[in-house]
Amino acid sequence: MQPSRFIAFHAIPESQASQTLAPTFALALARGPDGVVLVFNRFRQVWELPGGLIDPGESARDAARRELAEEAHCDGEALEWLGVVEVEDKGRRCGAVFGCTVAAVPAHVANDEMAGITAWTRSSPVQPLGPTDRVLLERLA
Repeated sequence: MQPSRFIAFHAIPESQASQTLAPTFALALARGPDGVVLVFNRFRQVWELPGGLIDPGESARDAARRELAEEAHCDGEALEWLGVVEVEDKGRRCGAVFGCTVAAVPAHVANDEMAGITAWTRSSPVQPLGPTDRVLLERLA
């Protein structure tokens, strides 16, 4: 499974997202004590921001919070809307991007989908990094 190809980041207000670029997934750019939280995706074989599909009836904000908890075992505090990322993944898709802080990050994470957890900083980048995640980190972290 290949990572999604980055198309664009749209810094639009949250209130306009559903009208123009309706998100189908949500990402959490979570800042922890050592840097931005990344998880290693077993299927795509890359480090990426925690995130996933928005469930029916779920808000993008709730999806970002849920995915952060499921994938990184972290509780996001004060999720802040950052914008919409547009990707190519068997068609054009849009995702809501939220920033937040986390007070604690576990030393290890492993489940069916994730095989690790780490922190990203500009001075100590992580490889291999998903292309969309790289752009979001460079622009927003």
